[in-house]
Amino acid sequence: MTGLRKIELAAEISVLEKQRDELEAQLKKVNISLSAVQARLRNVVEERDQFFEANDQIVAHLKNKEDELAKSITSCRAEADVLSTWINFLEDTWSLQCSYLETKEKEVNAELERHEGYFTKLVGQLLSSYEKELRPSIDRIGKYVENLKSLNEGLAMTSKVEADVSEMLNPRRNLEEEYLDYEAKIITTFSIVDNMREQFYAQQGKISSKENLKVKELFDNIEKLREEFESIERPTLEMENPTKETDESSGEKPQGSVANSFTEQAAKELNAGKVNNDPQPPPLKSEQALDPEAELAKLESEFGKVNQDYSAEEIGEWEFDELERELRSGDSSRK
Repeated sequence: MTGLRKIELAAEISVLEKQRDELEAQLKKVNISLSAVQARLRNVVEERDQFFEANDQIVAHLKNKEDELAKSITSCRAEADVLSTWINFLEDTWSLQCSYLETKEKEVNAELERHEGYFTKLVGQLLSSYEKELRPSIDRIGKYVENLKSLNEGLAMTSKVEADVSEMLNPRRNLEEEYLDYEAKIITTFSIVDNMREQFYAQQGKISSKENLKVKELFDNIEKLREEFESIERPTLEMENPTKETDESSGEKPQGSVANSFTEQAAKELNAGKVNNDPQPPPLKSEQALDPEAELAKLESEFGKVNQDYSAEEIGEWEFDELERELRSGDSSRK
């Protein structure tokens, strides 16, 4: 009985030991699984902590960006308000400037039209005056030529005695002086008309066609007078040939037209006065004395100061034109 009990207990003990071994093996497996799970838990916790930390950093960065963008938006709105105000100011200024320029342009155009009318009327008046002055002067030149021819014929018919020649010399000399005076005046007038023509046609595109026709007609009339003057055969003047012998002066010298000799004669009259100290014309009255600067200023104002680079010869021509007028007034008073 005791042996049997002992065998049963031994068998029971072995069963329990097996169970113990099995349980220890299971416990070991559980511990291993538990350690793995704990390691995974630690990793998850660390990852979570890192995620939260990174998330906090991102949130803080985005918050800073939001603040910066808010400030930038505020600044841009302020700048937009300033720019809008400036644009409105510029638009108003541009409108005012355009309105002012338009008004000023209208005023300038009106002034230009008015002064262009004055210029055209002045040119017409001057040309009319020159035309009226040239006609009697050219007629008188023709008479002087006829008288000089008559004296030449009379001198050829007389004997070659010195006394007879001296009797004819004085009236011929006076005629030649007067002829040269009128010739120089006419040539000077034509020179001034040419200058006026050049200045007028420079302004032609800005002047009304109606006024142009009137002025062109006056220019054409003066051109006809020029042709008539140039068609007059210029006589041989003893004053221009003082050393010629009397037998050569009695013969006929080939005579050119006034157009071929007017340049030389005008230069003599304007720059050197009368040749060989010839008698001067009667002195002018005190109220008729010339003031070259005043006359030049008058001419500049009349022609609108279009061309101020005048040569000394042109200024002399203008002064000589005034001298011509006053000499003519002196001639009419003597009549």
